[in-house]
Amino acid sequence: MYPNSAQRNQLWQTFGCVRFVWNQMLNMQIERRKNNPEAKFVNAFGMNNLLKQLKVEYPWLKQAESTALQSANRNLADAFQRFFKGQNKFPRFKSRKYSQSYNSKYVNGNI
Repeated sequence: MYPNSAQRNQLWQTFGCVRFVWNQMLNMQIERRKNNPEAKFVNAFGMNNLLKQLKVEYPWLKQAESTALQSANRNLADAFQRFFKGQNKFPRFKSRKYSQSYNSKYVNGNI
């Protein structure tokens, strides 16, 4: 894949938005558990509903592809489920200095 300059900028922006959503949702889950230890885990569907509020609070998230942001929520929900089953460690915050990736779906000619 050899993206041009505009595509490269869009990729970097999407990487940043996906990382931001992951970190925000992870922080929300941690704070929710601290405030109420009896609170249940918010699944991917619930996090996708919260994503709407994040886009209102941070309008620059609207520039990223929505399926990539939803994929971050789905991946975080999967990470928590694996943690609760004892398969993985607790999910960690994402950093810019490590390798980055995101998933997206082909919807309405977005790719």
